Amino acid sequence: MGKSAKHIISYIAAISLLVGATVQLVHAETQEQPIVELHQAKLDQMLAPIALYPDSLLSHILIAATYPLEVVQAARWREEHDNLSEQQALDLAQEQDWDPSVIALTPFTELLARMSKDLVWLQSLGDAFLANEAQVLTSVQTLRSRAYVKGNLQDNQYQNIEREKDKIVIHSVERETVYVPYYDTRVVYGDWWWTVHQPIYWRTPRHYAYHSGIYWSPRFHISSGFFFGGFRWSNNYVVVNHDYRSRRSNHRYNYRQVREYPRWHHNSHHRRSVKYQTSQNSRHQRGITSRNYQSQQSQSHRTKVISGLKHKQAQHSRSEYRHKPSQNNKHDVFSKQGTSSNSKAFKVDKHRTKPERAYNSQRSERYSAKNEHVSRPTKAVKSAPMAHDRNKKIQVNRKVERTSSSKQQHRSQSSMRKHTNGHSNSAKHKGRTVEH
Repeated sequence: MGKSAKHIISYIAAISLLVGATVQLVHAETQEQPIVELHQAKLDQMLAPIALYPDSLLSHILIAATYPLEVVQAARWREEHDNLSEQQALDLAQEQDWDPSVIALTPFTELLARMSKDLVWLQSLGDAFLANEAQVLTSVQTLRSRAYVKGNLQDNQYQNIEREKDKIVIHSVERETVYVPYYDTRVVYGDWWWTVHQPIYWRTPRHYAYHSGIYWSPRFHISSGFFFGGFRWSNNYVVVNHDYRSRRSNHRYNYRQVREYPRWHHNSHHRRSVKYQTSQNSRHQRGITSRNYQSQQSQSHRTKVISGLKHKQAQHSRSEYRHKPSQNNKHDVFSKQGTSSNSKAFKVDKHRTKPERAYNSQRSERYSAKNEHVSRPTKAVKSAPMAHDRNKKIQVNRKVERTSSSKQQHRSQSSMRKHTNGHSNSAKHKGRTVEH
């Protein structure tokens, strides 16, 4: 008995140590992490099309956004089972290994398809919700308050609006019934307060009914097991009660009861193979667009632009040495004309004296230097008028050369005539002397 008692005591001690270690790990996991401040303009832009949804539906959308792969799987599954009713789809989807909030969205075919198609919006929403849950819910209340002030969020036959201090709660009027609102985000909130980041707008389906500035979907009759999620607006976090899903009582969304539900925690199992945006501990809080994000992006963009300009400048300097004239380039045509005229000038200079040849060669070198300066691509804007002036100068030079060459020919001809006349006169003089 003594040995068995010792073994039992040792087992109990080992179990207590394991329990203490797990408690410490859980406590370490649940410690508050540094909150990431999200980009408010992008957050309002992202939440604009869903901020006026009923609380029960909105809570499922925010939770399901953290599991984007399962949302895509659920949308494809719903397309394959489009012949099922809302309640049948909800009951049959229980067999899938998906998060309960993803399963809760299976009756809403159009909403689920829209979420799966816009994957960038879906993943951004999930990352923002994991990074700063309180700021997301505060933005939802800000959007609701603006719509309420503009008179576009009121009680009607589809929804009830409750106010708890400065918080607005939205729930369906009928029991076990959900209506999905679609609205123009550019109108319902009034003048949008972010100029760069305009609100996301979803087109309204044709078969929706218009009432009080909002289009309403047909009625979705769903059992009370759908209403297991909601918000505790006083603390700005989402609450869920998965035990409530098994109930089949005739019940609707009751905020006083829902706010007492336990707080929701992210389950990494349903994240599947989708990577988180940043490395994180087991609590899986994710930081996305912080205030420093834009400065980092602008700085990286600036460095890329500067490096690109330097690369282009280096290529340009290299191309100056490898420049080859083409027939399509007007500047090269002007340079060709200049070189051809200069060659003609050199031919004419054969008959001139040495000082004139040196002067003309220097002038031709000046013109060639100007042509090279104009043919550079950096002076492309001023090359056309300079080339026009150059052509005029070349034409003037040609005329001068022609006149000079004609004068020289005239002089040579006159000298030849004089020489021949001189020879003829001398011959006549000799003849005369002989006769005498």
